[in-house]
Amino acid sequence: MDFLIDAELSNSTILGLAAASFVIWYVVTAFTAWYRLRHLPGPTLAKFSFLWQAHTIVTQQVSSRYINLREYGPLVVVAPGTVVTNDPDVLREISAARSTYKRSFWYAGAKFTHDTDSMGTQVDTAAHDILKAKTAGPYAGRETEGGLERAVDAQLVRLVDLIRRKYLSTPNELRSIDFAKLSRCFTMDVISGLVFGKPWGHLDEGEDVLGWIGTMDKLLPMMSVGLELPALRDIMIPKYGLLRWFGPKTSDRSGLGVVMKHVNETIRERFQNKDKPTKDMMGGFIRNGMTRSECEGEAILAVLAGNDTTASTIRSSMLYLMATPHAYARFKKEIKEAVEQGKVSSPITNEEAQKLPYTQAVMYETFRIGNAVTFGHYKVVPRGGDTLAGYYLPGGTNIGHNTLGLTHNKKIFGEDADIFRPERFLDCRADQKTGMMRALEIIWGGGRWTCAGKNVALIELNKTAFELMRHFDFQVVNVHNPVKERAYISKLHDDMFVRISEADWSCI
Repeated sequence: MDFLIDAELSNSTILGLAAASFVIWYVVTAFTAWYRLRHLPGPTLAKFSFLWQAHTIVTQQVSSRYINLREYGPLVVVAPGTVVTNDPDVLREISAARSTYKRSFWYAGAKFTHDTDSMGTQVDTAAHDILKAKTAGPYAGRETEGGLERAVDAQLVRLVDLIRRKYLSTPNELRSIDFAKLSRCFTMDVISGLVFGKPWGHLDEGEDVLGWIGTMDKLLPMMSVGLELPALRDIMIPKYGLLRWFGPKTSDRSGLGVVMKHVNETIRERFQNKDKPTKDMMGGFIRNGMTRSECEGEAILAVLAGNDTTASTIRSSMLYLMATPHAYARFKKEIKEAVEQGKVSSPITNEEAQKLPYTQAVMYETFRIGNAVTFGHYKVVPRGGDTLAGYYLPGGTNIGHNTLGLTHNKKIFGEDADIFRPERFLDCRADQKTGMMRALEIIWGGGRWTCAGKNVALIELNKTAFELMRHFDFQVVNVHNPVKERAYISKLHDDMFVRISEADWSCI
């Protein structure tokens, strides 16, 4: 009996000591994190705990909170040892070609499998640069039959055809369509066509063929929390971490594993037929010496980065135009005049779109206020520290983008930065426009960290709204709740139901 009592006391003592040790550890680390950045502004809770960030994501307050961080100034603490900035000059400095800032392990948190890296998840700068060199040509369209623009045009034609076949409304029949889903079908077929030479078929009938859309709707919230919490990354990402055992697998019958299986099988066939080169991005990856594993990782990255983010901006452009009558009418007028005067082809070329002032204003304003990216993309302050925007940051501090804060920065975009007004890019001084354009440019990253898919995304943004408004008229179906938006590390949209009819030019 005494033995049992001693054992119970011993167990209780061990548990008590463990609990006390944890409390002491937490207090010491929290105090240290607060002390290192005590001179910087930010939410009080964020200075010593990750709870502020986790709560912001879980309660879907990313948009409001990160926009309102502008009230604190250019540098704001959002978590222990973590700062975000809405200052484009700071972002340019840390992303410059000769910058000694390196990626933080935040990027590794975006891995889908424990043993596969891509340009988007590679933390080692040298390894990233090697991948960048191998993928630069394919991403620029030099390996694609007809180039990037021809590939986008092919899917634009299919998109217009799909709308006419299935979703066109008449005065006697309403066929409402969720444009959020339709836009993702379009960008998915654009990027899959570019990567593999043949689109996956989402625009055949407007369906989520491989389940990617539904999968990302479920995965993005969890991924966002995992990216922001180092403790979760530490148990998920290592070689024998949870991702190895519980992550997506090609044997899965649903979810991301289904997409991975399709991608991996396609790549396996390509490697088995190296003697039959193809003119697409994957063919370029293989010709440039990428391994099968590297191709698999890069293909998933291209689909992830090239689909949802671009689709979000496209549907935002249509939503803001429908919600802003003067912008809708002015855009329609420019389209009509351009077509009647023979200034544009069918589909419009990227070069032609760049010569239309209001088309460009709409595109840049949509990219500004409707951009899918919210925050993140942290770099690490080099050893010895650095001074940015007048604040000293100790070495090892993570500093990232507050993209929402940047695109709503009133010092750059004016006091009405929270509303959609394309005219801000037209009715301004030359130096003001240059400042706004430079601020938006850094959202793509800088130097070696510039987004590889920038060129194709800009082509899509330049063309899509123009072609859709050229052929059709759009109207929101549910005016009281036009769209359901959820913001995590990027934005997701659902239930954006619209009425689409043949364009009526009689009133323009």
